[in-house]
Amino acid sequence: METPHKAPLTPEQIAAINAGGGFAQCEDPMTHVLYHLIQFPPTAIDDDYVRQKIEEAYADAATNGFERLDMAAVKAELNRRLAAKK
Repeated sequence: METPHKAPLTPEQIAAINAGGGFAQCEDPMTHVLYHLIQFPPTAIDDDYVRQKIEEAYADAATNGFERLDMAAVKAELNRRLAAKK
């Protein structure tokens, strides 16, 4: 793995990392590429945080539902893409 490029963070990025407990997701407004910023060493995640995120995921699934993963379709798509590369 290459050594990461060191670049200063903006005050907004640092605030987002702090607000996210050591994690932030940022989007470039021009390209809409998502970037994840993670404080290193990572802050410890306590049990209450994990419980809260699990409850949020359950609430989101209850509101929006979720689609069961069709592994046969995933494998077929993978095989199609591999064949297209040849």
